[in-house]
Amino acid sequence: MLADEYGYQVSCGTAATYPGVYERLRREKDIARNFLLFAVVMVAVAVAGVQWLVPVSLDAGVAVAGGAGTLALFSGLGGAIGLAVTGSKLALARSHPFQAWPCQLEETKDHQRLILLLTPDGGVARELDSAVPDTVWRDTPDGRGMLWIAGDLRSQCLVATPEAKELWRAKGRPYGASPVAGGGRLRAVEDELLRTATQETFSAWL
Repeated sequence: MLADEYGYQVSCGTAATYPGVYERLRREKDIARNFLLFAVVMVAVAVAGVQWLVPVSLDAGVAVAGGAGTLALFSGLGGAIGLAVTGSKLALARSHPFQAWPCQLEETKDHQRLILLLTPDGGVARELDSAVPDTVWRDTPDGRGMLWIAGDLRSQCLVATPEAKELWRAKGRPYGASPVAGGGRLRAVEDELLRTATQETFSAWL
């Protein structure tokens, strides 16, 4: 595992075994399923509107069927996307341990957010394309901080803030992708951050 090469900590268990991670992802999956169930109910309402209201009042039947059909479409689409995203997160969490990585959050010249996984001397070990949540982006001073990564760093990953308070997905960036705005070598990882990555990240869990 790449984190091992730099002396960064890797959790003993999979990401799903970290307290609260599995439960949070299950809740996300349940919410997505509820959207799908709501879509099914709205389809039934639309069908009932056509069958029962149209013979009585065409305008009322069309309004009910149209409104319910629209809600069914958007709820079903949202639920399907939510299930796919959460299913991917759960698969990653169940299959991979967390790796502790000092990171730099940056933006590409085409305004896409990027996570740079840093070596101790400030080199970039890997780059991840990621829709970093706005709260994480704003709360990371100068873009420098610690993130936990689970997954194959070349492809799909699960990213978490320390203590897994935020969870989202990222994808390994191919070589030759568009350059980072203001690109260049980064400063070496600060001693405190390096100590956290190598010694202290998973101490309580371990």
